[in-house]
Amino acid sequence: MQEKEKATGKRQKKNWFQGLKSEFNKIVWTDRPTLVKQTVAVTVITVILAVMISIMDSAILEGINLLVG
Repeated sequence: MQEKEKATGKRQKKNWFQGLKSEFNKIVWTDRPTLVKQTVAVTVITVILAVMISIMDSAILEGINLLVG
């Protein structure tokens, strides 16, 4: 009985991995120029947001220091 359960478990794992492999084969990867454009866009937006957050943080800190001090 235990051997049958092990075989069933192995079969389920095999089926799961086969399903996973078939799903990975369906993925359409973007071409290199599109990937580069999107990477640059994300990097630029991230830098801009980081600068904006830093400026806002500094301004809020100065405002708090004016109120407290």
